[in-house]
Amino acid sequence: CLEGTLTLCRAGHLLQTTHGQPMFTLALLADDIPIAPEDFRDDHRDQLKRQIQLRYVDRIIPNVGLCIEFYNFVSIKDATIYPGDGKHSCGEAFVKVEFQLIVFQPLIDEWLVGLVMKSTQKGLQISLGFFEDVEIPSANLRTPYMYDSAQERWVWLYRDEETNESVNYFYDKDRLIRFRVTAVHFAEARQNRRAMSIVGAVDRDGLGLLEWWP
Repeated sequence: CLEGTLTLCRAGHLLQTTHGQPMFTLALLADDIPIAPEDFRDDHRDQLKRQIQLRYVDRIIPNVGLCIEFYNFVSIKDATIYPGDGKHSCGEAFVKVEFQLIVFQPLIDEWLVGLVMKSTQKGLQISLGFFEDVEIPSANLRTPYMYDSAQERWVWLYRDEETNESVNYFYDKDRLIRFRVTAVHFAEARQNRRAMSIVGAVDRDGLGLLEWWP
C-alpha cells in the first residue's frame, strides 16, 4: 500500500468493460522522483519512467486503486541535487514530475468478469487475474441458494415459474463468473488487512456463471 506526500487527482476514463462502464481510470500524480548520479548521462525521461514504474506499479494508492502501468508525463520540472553523505544519500537529483498512471478501481454497480477460485460457507472468492481480493458474500448470491458442504460449492436453486421445473445451477470452481461491484474497501495503513478489496453480487439477471446465460 502506497503512502507519502504525493499530490493526486482523478483524470479521464481510459478503458471500458463490456457493460459500458469504465474499468480503468487515469490518475494524475505529482511526486519527487530521484535519479542516481550514475544515471545522469542517460535519457532522464527513461530514468524517471523506470523509477515511477518501480515505485508505483502493482501498488495500491489508498482511495484511488491498484496502479497498473505508467501512461505519460504531464510536466517535468528542474531537478534539485542534494549533497550526499555516502551512506543515506549519494547526491541524487530529485525531479518534480507530474504524470498519469493507469489505475484499477471499479465503480459501484459496474459489471466485471472473473474466475471462481473458491467456495466457502461465507461465499465465493473471485480472481480477476491481476487482482484477487474479490469476494461475493453468500447474502449477495441469487436466491434461493444453498451451500453443498459435501462438494464445497454454492448452488442457485432455480425454479421456472411457467413450467415449475427446477434446475440447480452450481458455482463451480475455475468457471468464469459475471458479477456487479457493490463496494470497494481500502484499509488504513495501521490496520493488518488487505490494502484494497472488492465486494460483489450476482443477484440480477445476466449475473452468475457465463455459461448460464445465452
